[in-house]
Amino acid sequence: MSLQKFVTDVIEALGGVVIPVEYALCQAIVPEEYRELFQGRTELELAFDFEVAEENPQAEFVTFGSYLFEQIVALANTKAVSTLRFAEVDRLSLANPLEKIGRFLEGEPGKIRLLDERAVIGVWAVFRFKMHFVSEEKEEECREVWVDLTSGEVCEDMRRNRDAIAYRNEPLYTYPIASKVSVGTAFMEAYRHVRAEAEARAKERMRSAELSREIRRIEDYYADLANEMRKRSERKGLSEQKKEEYMSKLASIEREKQKQLREMENKYNVQTEIALDHGMLYFVPQLEYIVEISFRNAMKRAMLHYNPVLKQFSRASGEEEPVRV
Repeated sequence: MSLQKFVTDVIEALGGVVIPVEYALCQAIVPEEYRELFQGRTELELAFDFEVAEENPQAEFVTFGSYLFEQIVALANTKAVSTLRFAEVDRLSLANPLEKIGRFLEGEPGKIRLLDERAVIGVWAVFRFKMHFVSEEKEEECREVWVDLTSGEVCEDMRRNRDAIAYRNEPLYTYPIASKVSVGTAFMEAYRHVRAEAEARAKERMRSAELSREIRRIEDYYADLANEMRKRSERKGLSEQKKEEYMSKLASIEREKQKQLREMENKYNVQTEIALDHGMLYFVPQLEYIVEISFRNAMKRAMLHYNPVLKQFSRASGEEEPVRV
């Protein structure tokens, strides 16, 4: 991330406004509550390049180690919301696991044998996004996405049951992590998920009927102008210079029509903006089972996890392997 993007992102996250002026130069307004951190100012002009700062002496040069940069870093550390939560469960046990696994794997042909059982920690990455829908006005919605780091998939069930999770801020269990944790991959999956949802919401907000009427009105208006200009250009006795003048005006009418159509589409079409508000990691104890499934002359092993919050099994992706017999 560039220095300029970091500084401007922090200011906007605090509720401020940043207006780019030119390359490496922008104006910023910070909320009144942070005035004292910026030497009593709420309006700032910031330069992120030495030569740009020299050309604009009224601007404050922002670089590593500068006063304003240090204030921004301190604010980011103070206001950032990112935390770890360690779930507490009443009882981590399951009676008759093989019978319940059989019901979960109903439809799987073959005989199931339980090979191993242990307690592990499952990890869920939780990302809270802000979705902005921009047309004539700007609307905001928040969306929380839970990604199971064991499977790498979005987990709507955990999101819906988040209020049922009792947690502490310090680790409660010493169980091993269920799988390799890739928060970066989880973030990309969460972003794809929320992007698809935002685009679907944007389509719902688009006033397509009104847009169609306005497009027809613009096209009819400029079609009349173009027809009138063609009639004038086809009159007898016109000089070549006058004909070229009419043709030039005809091209101008077409350009103006296209401009009006683009502006109208921008007015009615809803643009989406997505920003990460904060993230969390939930560590939830669960039971891990290794089972062997034999059918005819084939045999394979699979890993299952029992989630005590949801009281249900899940199948670990990529953990199934054939066994030679």
